[in-house]
Amino acid sequence: MSPSKHAHILIGLTGSIASGKSTALACFEKLGAAVLSADEIVRALYQRPSVRCKLKELFGTSDPAQLASFVFDNRQARKQLEALLHPLVWKKMQTQLKKMPARLAVLELPLLFEAGWQDRVDITVLICGGEKSRAARLKARGLCAKEYTRRLAAQLPEAEKIKRADICIVNDKTPQELHGKITQLYRALQQIYHF
Repeated sequence: MSPSKHAHILIGLTGSIASGKSTALACFEKLGAAVLSADEIVRALYQRPSVRCKLKELFGTSDPAQLASFVFDNRQARKQLEALLHPLVWKKMQTQLKKMPARLAVLELPLLFEAGWQDRVDITVLICGGEKSRAARLKARGLCAKEYTRRLAAQLPEAEKIKRADICIVNDKTPQELHGKITQLYRALQQIYHF
């Protein structure tokens, strides 16, 4: 790990659907890190009139549920949607980071590797969910197995993400255990980067 090339030490936090990324992000925030979620930014972008207009022009709808249903079955449409949203998400993150005083910033990026953003952060952290815990999180979210499989097919396989990630954290037990692992990582980063 080299010195950060940014004003913040940037952690790119990723993982497959229902791996526990949001729980990990909340742990980082509790410890004092600045945190941003790409999914939250996308939800806000869907409310922006200029984005809604462009979505309707490209896909005939700006409704997030209809878009998700359409793009997960259509690779070309998914690429079009990503080409529209990804630059806007990154720009918004840069704007928000400028307002954040914390030295460590954790960016929750579900498509970190798929978008090629691994070079924009200092460290990539992958949360790997165990099947049992993943099933419970999917149920809590109301996602059926078919929808989960369909969405997962749009992402890199977890084995490939493991090869690309700097740090892999297995999340196969309790939220408390995950919090303990994130705390250990945070303390190690404090030692390395002196923040």
